[in-house]
Amino acid sequence: MIALPGLGQTIMTDIKSGGRRHDLDALRVLCFGTLIIYHTSLAYGTRTWLLNSIDGSRLVDLIAAASHPWRMSLLFFISGLVTRSLLRSRSVSDIRGTRTRQLLLPFTLGVLLVVPPQIYLSEFNPFPGLSYWEFWKAFMVSGLTLEHLWFLAYLWIYVFAWSFLWPYLQRVWPNLPSALANSLRGVNLFLIPIILLSASRLWLYPIFGETRAIHTDVYAHLVYFSMFMAGSLLMEESTFWREVDRQRWLGGALAVISFLVVAAAVVAVPREDWPDAVVVLVRIARSIFQWCAIIALLGFAGRIANRPNRVIAFLNRSMMTYYVAHQTVIIIVAHQISKMGPLDIRSFIPVVLLSTLGCGLIGEAQKLIKAFLSPLIARVIALIKPSLKTAPSGATAD
Repeated sequence: MIALPGLGQTIMTDIKSGGRRHDLDALRVLCFGTLIIYHTSLAYGTRTWLLNSIDGSRLVDLIAAASHPWRMSLLFFISGLVTRSLLRSRSVSDIRGTRTRQLLLPFTLGVLLVVPPQIYLSEFNPFPGLSYWEFWKAFMVSGLTLEHLWFLAYLWIYVFAWSFLWPYLQRVWPNLPSALANSLRGVNLFLIPIILLSASRLWLYPIFGETRAIHTDVYAHLVYFSMFMAGSLLMEESTFWREVDRQRWLGGALAVISFLVVAAAVVAVPREDWPDAVVVLVRIARSIFQWCAIIALLGFAGRIANRPNRVIAFLNRSMMTYYVAHQTVIIIVAHQISKMGPLDIRSFIPVVLLSTLGCGLIGEAQKLIKAFLSPLIARVIALIKPSLKTAPSGATAD
């Protein structure tokens, strides 16, 4: 860490010294925290979603336009950073096993227990008229959907792929991280990623779209796995982090300008009526906004959030629970409000606030349950281990 004369601020320069990256904790909380506002906005915008208000507004669509392009890409980039940082104390196989336990259990429970209520209460319930239990049984047989939990599935796949790819890259191209960091200097910090993102959005997105189906989501895998790998490659590269800090203001300015271009198109004309030239312009502007917002957020977080923060630490411990629960909580809250009258824009803020409160209560309940069960599980394990050690050889359990 070095001090900048006259600014009273510090920036992360000696990345290889280790230590917890508090700026990444803050950005993770920001990304997951904005999901409640984002998914609530889908109910009040013009896009078709699980539940929709009676007065969808293109102004509300700006919430999605302002947050979605960078949020998921930044989450995968941070996931790559954190995964790479674990190599300081763990082996690749240990990381693969730990991430499997951390991701697959909440993913599985979420798909089986958290996602079905969303479909049951949505406008796309394939079995209307059934009780919830009958619906759940039919839904399990007819085919599960990932809904918002696709992130956990994709992240596990990327970690699994990384665990085999990383040792290979270390053997055949050990200088790849430094070469990548050196290539992202000056104007290239913006130019190279923006060209790649724009090319994929102009040529691959029209073909594949974003399906959220693991086996067909070619465009999304290309973008998100690239972000994950970029994070893992650049985690230890001080050259990159110094350049991000130096270019943070330019990144912020370009992000604002490009977003204004996207916002003008979203507000002025319905998406389905955009001429081809506007579609191309918006896709390029969206790619500029996507990367420049990431650079600006990384740079300013390194300045502002580089120290321990009790609020961030408290929220960070519950982010997985918030993420798994939030969309179902939003649907339940919006559905209950709709039973009292038509769902319209006046209920937007109440849905956000009540959903945030609900997620907070679920997070605290999860902590209490964990605190209660952990000693019991430890005690059971302590009782089982001696019996296993003293069991005669060849003995089998009943």
